[in-house]
Amino acid sequence: MSPAANISADDARRAVLQAADELFYAHGIGGVVMSDVRDSSGVSMRRLYAMYPSKSELVAAWLTDRHDRWMTWFTAAVERHVAGGADPLLATFDAIGEWVAAPGYRGCAFINSLAETSELTDSHRTIIADHKRDLVHHLAGLAARDHHDAPEWLPAALAVIIDGAIVQCTIFASTEPLAAARSAVRQLLETIPA
Repeated sequence: MSPAANISADDARRAVLQAADELFYAHGIGGVVMSDVRDSSGVSMRRLYAMYPSKSELVAAWLTDRHDRWMTWFTAAVERHVAGGADPLLATFDAIGEWVAAPGYRGCAFINSLAETSELTDSHRTIIADHKRDLVHHLAGLAARDHHDAPEWLPAALAVIIDGAIVQCTIFASTEPLAAARSAVRQLLETIPA
């Protein structure tokens, strides 16, 4: 019996989701098969299929897990920059700058996944849309902190700018698009009464 057979259900699930995250993010959903996840996680194929009866269900679980982990990281990183004196909305760009500069950065997993239309279902698209809605909601909360008179459209516009910067940072393998986006948002915020 392999050592992986003795791990708890929670540990097996965590191992599978971690393996799925690494593989799907690096190779895309279409570039990964269930046996890749088995090999990377150390969880048997039988146990893997008991947890996730199809690749589609694994993708949904991965997207949900990725959302939870990314938002937890993102909100903490933004708060760290705010504690250092950054404007809450500009701190979002500082946090994303850390992510873009990290080894293995390949852009937004949700945008990347959406581009793989052949493997996605409506339930996957809903998870992706919910992720982007949560980001807009978080940006609205940040705007309310220091920019009380900000127009209602600002959080949605910031989300579009952030997504565009993330995509361009990926395309150009550079943080320059993020710096340009931050500068544009800083100038925009200067036009909003405090």
